[in-house]
Amino acid sequence: MQTTIKKIVDEFFKETKLDQIKETEEKLIKQFGKEFLDKNIKEITLKNNKVIIQTNTIEAKTEVNLFKKGLTPQNTTTIIL
Repeated sequence: MQTTIKKIVDEFFKETKLDQIKETEEKLIKQFGKEFLDKNIKEITLKNNKVIIQTNTIEAKTEVNLFKKGLTPQNTTTIIL
């Protein structure tokens, strides 16, 4: 039963491409830390194979832009607002 639910959830994540958002969030946490993410990132969304990261400050935008190449999952681009 547990494996069936996990399988369904994993398939849902792949179909809605939420796994790309999760992967991007994990990379941000690994690079900058959870506190940076909580303070400086408003929202991470996916639209037309583009991961959109909205930041609170220009300083956060600059820091994320410097690390942008390492954030991008395969076949997607990253836009930082």
